[in-house]
Amino acid sequence: PENDKRGIGEGVVKGLIQKSASVENQEVTEDELKLINKHTLSPLKAEEVFTFKIIMGDNELDDRNYEPFNLNALKDLKKLYIGKTMIKDHHRTADNQIARIYDTELVQENSTKFTGAGEIFTKLIAKCYMVKTSSNADLIQEIKAGIKKEVSTGCKPKHAYCSICGVDNTKEYCSHWWGKEYDTPNGKKICYFTLDGAKEAYEVSFVAVPAQPRAGTTKNYCEDKEKNLEPEETTENKIEKEKKQSKELELRMKMLDSFLFTQKRDLYDNWYKPRFCPVQ
Repeated sequence: PENDKRGIGEGVVKGLIQKSASVENQEVTEDELKLINKHTLSPLKAEEVFTFKIIMGDNELDDRNYEPFNLNALKDLKKLYIGKTMIKDHHRTADNQIARIYDTELVQENSTKFTGAGEIFTKLIAKCYMVKTSSNADLIQEIKAGIKKEVSTGCKPKHAYCSICGVDNTKEYCSHWWGKEYDTPNGKKICYFTLDGAKEAYEVSFVAVPAQPRAGTTKNYCEDKEKNLEPEETTENKIEKEKKQSKELELRMKMLDSFLFTQKRDLYDNWYKPRFCPVQ
């Protein structure tokens, strides 16, 4: 579509989305140990492991980046995340592996609490374990002390539906932008993209910058967008840019599986800040 500036990144996992989450305490019990030992080559004892919970996200619409999960996505991720690794800063190397998810659950604390989409408010929680060693003693202490608390999850959605036009943006572009207000037949409405279902769950990682209200951390789509956008088109270069955009769109439509969003926080601030108040 015209004026579409969303680019294709390099060196990323196709379709990867990073979602925010946070950490809570978790006690080691015999039942927990049985679940943990399903993922080990030799049985571990309770005194050898440190465990904790991760609140990986929920299905409320008030996502600060305007990309909420729905209940379908949480149900898929509940299955997909069991056995997945926890790493540092989303750098996918063996040395950065620090923990592993051994169990997940969906929690509905109040069956009368509903989201803006009419679903029962639900949280996805994962349980992780670490082996106590001298090399990770400081990290465990920081987790216990609440210093290392915010985490981000990486996954691939099945669909990303626009709240304005309903287009699935994992298959084709629509002309709407996250957080922008549009006139609709039912009045003014804020644009967001509902992540419906999940194909893959990749990893969990510690991060530092809060974004999601209850989870408290940042997320972004793992595909670089252009950051240095020109504020307006000019008459001289409009035709040339339209040709370029047409070629880019044709290429993207041939590479649908690699299409996804990323780092929209930077794009939103750079492109819309002059006309819209940034969401903090």
